Amino acid sequence: MILINGRFLTQRLTGVHRFAYELCCALVRQGVEIKVIAPRDIRPEYHCPFPVVTTCGKGSHGWEQWILPLYIHRHFPGQWLLSLTGLCPILYNRNILTIHDVAYLKNPHWYSRAYYWFYRIMTPLAAARSAEILTVSLFSRDELVKYMHLDSKHIHIVYNAVNTEPLGHIQPSERPYILSVCTLDPRKNLSRLLEAYSRIENRDFDLYLVGGSNSVFQTPELSQYRHMKGVRFLGYIGDDEQLGTLYRNALAFVSPSLYEGFGIPNLEAMYRSCPLVVSDIPVYHEICGPAALYMNPMDIDDMCRSISRIAGDAELRQQLIVAGSEQVKRFDWDTSARNVLSILNSYE
Repeated sequence: MILINGRFLTQRLTGVHRFAYELCCALVRQGVEIKVIAPRDIRPEYHCPFPVVTTCGKGSHGWEQWILPLYIHRHFPGQWLLSLTGLCPILYNRNILTIHDVAYLKNPHWYSRAYYWFYRIMTPLAAARSAEILTVSLFSRDELVKYMHLDSKHIHIVYNAVNTEPLGHIQPSERPYILSVCTLDPRKNLSRLLEAYSRIENRDFDLYLVGGSNSVFQTPELSQYRHMKGVRFLGYIGDDEQLGTLYRNALAFVSPSLYEGFGIPNLEAMYRSCPLVVSDIPVYHEICGPAALYMNPMDIDDMCRSISRIAGDAELRQQLIVAGSEQVKRFDWDTSARNVLSILNSYE
């Protein structure tokens, strides 16, 4: 049996939480016995096809660091605990930990001071209490070695993948649009994206932004763009079918991020036949390969040219759609789950 840290079930189903949820689902599909231990305040968007044991307390860091290890010591002594979203209980010493990226170390000004110092202290302690580390890309593995001085022999790549259901519907929209899906935090580079969009002359397409804000980030000032003609801030969308429909009907998907550990929305777009224009950063080359048009995320003029090009070139969009349909096949939740299982089995 595999014990899994279920604190992620109390948080929005985005990014690292998607990774945790989909891996749990994939492990169950393969007949693996798992038990997810979680606080009581599980969010309603999680429809869990796996056993969940709830304990006292809510989904805070205090629950993860105190209640969770005490519960395991009492009910499952000696079992390995798999944590999939960034931290594990440092009072427990049989951990397999996932660290998705080290953005807070590389660019601390993107985060609140409280968030930065908490993770600056806790992540090395959690890593020291873990037998193995999982991460989501070769890029992130190299970052962990560089910034946290971890031994690469104990870091394992477990890729994100794409949820294959549902695709979403094809529905003609009043005006074509470019889509971006991300949280409203500085590393997503939305202020430059919005400025680039504003510079496009005679634009005949809108810009849809999907994603919510988070208090841990030093959120950029975007209010000046909220009433710009053609820009729609859609907020957080937790319904996969609704989000799939947005991908399916978009002219293209744009990701101007300055830093990522992976970037699941790029896979979601490829799976739903939505061509990509993305930042020219190492991890996106690793994930997207030949299936994207790359742009300089620091150069607003280059971003403007790239967006205009993909919006106006139907042949290019079709080429990227075809390349994306092949590229996305490299990423599969069941394959990732088998990789996790092989690591855990080595400790039985």
